[in-house]
Amino acid sequence: MSRSLWLRFFAISIFFALLLSLFYLWMIREVTTRPGDEVQRSMYLFIARIVEEHDYAEGLRRVQAYRSESPAIPLKMWIVNSDNKILASNPVDAPPPAALLQRIKPGVIHEVVARGRFFSGSAATAIVRLQADEPRYLLIHNPGTAARGAFFTMATLFVVTLVTAILLGLLLLALYLRGRSAEARGVIKSMEAGNLGARFTSGRLDAIGGLMQHFNAMADEIQRLVMQLQAIEKTRRELLQELGHDLRTPLTSLRTAIDTLSAHGEAMEMQEREEFFTVVSSELDYFTRLIDDLFFIANIDEPRYRNQATSVDLCDLLKIETDHADHLQQQADQAIEFVLQIDETCDQGGEPGGSITGDTYLISRLLRNVFNNAARYAQSKVRIRLSVIADALELIIEDDGPGLSADAMFRFGQRRDTRLLFSGLPSKQAEISLGLGSVIIKAIVELHGGHYDIGNGEAHSEYPGARLSLIFPRR
Repeated sequence: MSRSLWLRFFAISIFFALLLSLFYLWMIREVTTRPGDEVQRSMYLFIARIVEEHDYAEGLRRVQAYRSESPAIPLKMWIVNSDNKILASNPVDAPPPAALLQRIKPGVIHEVVARGRFFSGSAATAIVRLQADEPRYLLIHNPGTAARGAFFTMATLFVVTLVTAILLGLLLLALYLRGRSAEARGVIKSMEAGNLGARFTSGRLDAIGGLMQHFNAMADEIQRLVMQLQAIEKTRRELLQELGHDLRTPLTSLRTAIDTLSAHGEAMEMQEREEFFTVVSSELDYFTRLIDDLFFIANIDEPRYRNQATSVDLCDLLKIETDHADHLQQQADQAIEFVLQIDETCDQGGEPGGSITGDTYLISRLLRNVFNNAARYAQSKVRIRLSVIADALELIIEDDGPGLSADAMFRFGQRRDTRLLFSGLPSKQAEISLGLGSVIIKAIVELHGGHYDIGNGEAHSEYPGARLSLIFPRR
């Protein structure tokens, strides 16, 4: 704890100590109350009844015996008649003050005439009429000197005790904060050394346990992000290493085709030359798509840590991408129809319920990959359905094609070891792939906190082909 902070706590502690001390003294003053109130009257009547129950001298002696247990209240007492003749006294040789004898005496039995505060430590006097056949009066005089010192001592002790308690509390607070500071330095030093699992230990009764829990939550998020980045980097590295080997095959194919056309092109028949040109064209298309996919994978990171992370209206984006897919099918002179079905709860006129947090570009690329894959396998139709499931959005893409094999479903989201030619499809849909499309789909879905499920539709339904379910958390 710094010196300035310690001095600040010390000043605040002294202020509250003085404030509480003044409050305590005020309470004492209120307890002592005003002359003639019920507390003082009860005290004087209590003394009077003790005197009345015995011989006057014996009664006064008993009162002094009781008073000896509380020496902070010195009392002098006399019993006089109506002519101020002393009938008994304690102490014996001390006459009553003249001012007390001259005061008007009460006319009713057990009536009390008092002046001063009995418990205040200052001088106080009282006259009580005793129960007797003839007028008898109990005169009580409290000098108050010793009591005043006692109350001053009590107040001083209270202030000292209060200040000591506060200083002790500050000392314990300083030791506690010092221990927490040492623990914080240890945790941070451990994290700097590479131990991302280092955490604070905090309990429910911990004074700053909430802060420690927030730090632990932040550390958990950092550890998750670092581990995810490490996994992504490892995947990219392995992918580049494997692609380096795979690229040799199409390069060799291109080299062979070009050399053959260069050496024997004029001697070839038109059909043979067209076949070679087709091979060259397909390999170049493959290279173009591969380079685009590799650049895309290299630039993927987690959407919520990017400036582009915003609210993405999935309803509007689906409409745009569905129109784009229809346009591509028309340009390619293909007859694949895209059917878009959006649940009413997702699109309620100005209050979008189909929003997610993410990157619009990534989601658009995801939808284009999904629609492209579905169109490749479909016979005539692809259906896209968006619906709300609790706090999530479910996007289902299904087609009326032959469906996926068990091996294809198992390898979804994984890069293929060898290039795959989509055989069995119409020639205009056949192309070479390394499976990077499904890898991109999986990466984008997981980066947005969602998950996917791949399978086939029911055999006798309208859409028996591949069925891909994508689930995103709603915004």
